[in-house]
Amino acid sequence: MERVGTQGGLTALMFAARQGHLDTVGAFIDHGVDVNQVNRGDGTTALMIAVVNGRFDVAMYLLEHRADPNLAQTNGAAPLYAALETRWAPKSEYPNPLTYTTQRADYLQFERALLDRGANPNARLRRKVWYASHNNDQSGLDETGATPFWRAAYSADVEAMKLLVAYGADPNVPSAYPGKIEEYPPPEEKIEDISGLPLPVIGGPNITPLLAASGEGFGWSFTANHHRFAPAGMLPAVKYLVDELHADVNAPDAAGNTPLHNAASRGDNAMIEYLVSKGANVKAINRKGQTVADMANGPMQRIQPFPETLALLAKLGVQPRRPCVSC
Repeated sequence: MERVGTQGGLTALMFAARQGHLDTVGAFIDHGVDVNQVNRGDGTTALMIAVVNGRFDVAMYLLEHRADPNLAQTNGAAPLYAALETRWAPKSEYPNPLTYTTQRADYLQFERALLDRGANPNARLRRKVWYASHNNDQSGLDETGATPFWRAAYSADVEAMKLLVAYGADPNVPSAYPGKIEEYPPPEEKIEDISGLPLPVIGGPNITPLLAASGEGFGWSFTANHHRFAPAGMLPAVKYLVDELHADVNAPDAAGNTPLHNAASRGDNAMIEYLVSKGANVKAINRKGQTVADMANGPMQRIQPFPETLALLAKLGVQPRRPCVSC
């Protein structure tokens, strides 16, 4: 496991920001405390620690008092990304910080304030945000290289996506291939890669925003146990990406999974029909040799098949190549 850095280094201002003590934060600022001092452990600022803990009112105050919106932690996470991570934090066995629900400023108001003050909408993560899932990550993906727009897409947050695009966000930036893919078969399986795709390059493209929005991870991990996304569901985000931003419906991740694989892994017939209507290749095969139908056919333990989805895919001309794992 990669070390975060040295321990300690929090200032009194950071402690006050973490706890949401606005009066105390104000007193420190009035007495000349450097609002942009960083924690030597992982580069956290008072602004970042306020955002990560859902203290948006304190974060707004700090921003109004010259806090730099682009100072990032060593993992590359800056306040613009962190606000989305806080709002759509994964469900967890550990208590999630829900303080954002009690703030006068909501996350979108804060996002706009950051952007108005020059926050970079295209800043990319340098490594996985280990603390996002409270040491209980079940997402099955690595968000290294992700931008704030990517994080909004992963949460199917169309409002945030539109806001970020209005301020210059590039909607086509994918996450980066980290050099390992958890869903790849172990070497002992010796599964031939028949996807026809070029080999992934470390640091090269991996998960597009469209893949993120369509349910990346559901077919090979326990993502469904904790993934949190907009109440309207994933399809509005997928339609926005395709209809308005012209996302490529066939661009795969490094493991060869397409948006159709993701939709099938969730039994999402409406999304399958939409993607096919936009030219998605229903015959696509990932690096494990799985068809889109395989992803609807219990591809791992404790994920049961989706009979209606299998019937739809059969009509579209695709069948499973592998037996159901969970049957």
